[in-house]
Order: sequence, then structure tokens, then C-alpha cells
Amino acid sequence: MVQLQIIILGMIQGITEFLPISSSAHLIIVPQIFNWPDQKIHHDVAVHVGTLGAVIFYLRNDIINLLKDIGLSISQQKSRQEFLYIKIIISTMPAIVVGFVVYNYLIDYFRNMQLIAYSCIIFGLVLFAVDKYSQSKKIWLKITFKDAIVIGIFQCFAFIPGASRAGVTITGSRLLGFNRESAAIYSMLLSIPIIFASLVLVLPDFFEESKNNFNLIEILVSSLISFITAFLSIKFMIALVKRSTFSLFVIYRVMLGTVILIWIYI
Repeated sequence: MVQLQIIILGMIQGITEFLPISSSAHLIIVPQIFNWPDQKIHHDVAVHVGTLGAVIFYLRNDIINLLKDIGLSISQQKSRQEFLYIKIIISTMPAIVVGFVVYNYLIDYFRNMQLIAYSCIIFGLVLFAVDKYSQSKKIWLKITFKDAIVIGIFQCFAFIPGASRAGVTITGSRLLGFNRESAAIYSMLLSIPIIFASLVLVLPDFFEESKNNFNLIEILVSSLISFITAFLSIKFMIALVKRSTFSLFVIYRVMLGTVILIWIYI
């Protein structure tokens, strides 16, 4: 029988992964509230596989075009997308380096509720200010190498719990003048190598744990739940930002951070 904890955490991961509200913060907060034991590495891998599948499926046409362009570059040293795939790599590399350091040396210091609360509020307000005053003219297909570097630097802030990887990359994109939909799409594209890299990092622990405990049903359920909820949350966000701002997410972040602080101090 699949535990309720597995189902709820799979839903939380799927819903929050691509929204600018911090999935890592929610996955730390909820187990602490309900005093749940730490979920096993199998669950972490399963939900990441599910969210990775959701974003690849949603962006499948864009990804196919990127793969075709990579093939064209290899065969003819030309690009129909101004070497967009190289820019994605450039945006990803800073986070890969920082993520390796954090995962191996600093991860235990980042599971702090106060840090999460203040990060939710501060980074949320920064997103609100940038989103409000951005010119919103550029589209993600026209990103420059300079833009890619700046967004890559912003993505490094994602390792602060509560900052939100989606939130900081969207903030960086909006600061550079990308429209809201393009900021969201580029953020999702960047999530693909980041999620894949995080899976590679935990694979040794995954196989080590597999020797002692392996629940295939829980893995399949976690992956399916995170896939469905992630896909629905992506569709919701894109539909929202096409006609509105990111303010709804900012309000939620500020409220969440405030509630956490009240819970800590009272």
C-alpha cells in the first residue's frame, strides 16, 4: 500500500517545481509540520523523473527543434536558432558548479526554516518589483550570450531554500526585458539539465539504498503523480502569465513566509 506521505509529497513536488514559489521550501516545510520522517532517496528520484517527463512533454516541440539545430550545427556548422542550445548550456553551467558544491558540502546548513521564510518574502518582493517595471519586449528565442550569462548567475540563487529556481530565473529574464511567457518558458527549459544533473548526483545513493529497500509501486505512483501535477501546473502558469502578472505567486510567497515566521516565533 502506498503511504499518504508519498502521495502528498509527489503532488507538492509536481505543483511547485515550475512555479516561482520554491519546491524545495515546501518539501522541507510540509514534513516538519506533520512530523514525517525524511522521504527516501527512491522518492526523490521518482518525483524528479516525473517532473522531468512533464516539462519535456510540454516543451516537446521546442526540444525537437533544439535537437534538430544541434544536428545541423554538427553536420553543417550552421544554426537556424542562433546557437540557442549553446546559450542554454551557458545559463546552466554556473548552477551545475554551485550545485555540486552545495550538495556535497553545504546541504545540511540550508534546511533552516527562518532562512526559507525570509527567502520566500525577499525574493518574492524582488520578483514583484522586476516584473512590474520590466519593458517586456524580448522573446526567449532571441536570447543573447550576455543574457544567458546573466540568467545563469541568477539561477545560482536557487540553492537558497525559499528563493525558487523558477523564481530567480524568471526574475533574471524579466530584468533583461523578456516578456512573461518567454521568461517562464526559458526557465522551464533550464530546468531540464538542472533536474537531470540532480538525478545524476543522487544516483550513487539511489543504487546503494536499492540493495536494502526497493518499492517499485511507490516509485511508479510518485512519478505518475508528480508528472500529472507538474504538467497541470505548467499549463496553469502559462495561461496565467499570458493575461496577467506574477503577482499571484508573489502574494502567496509573502503569505507563506509570514506564516512560517509566526509559527517559529509564537
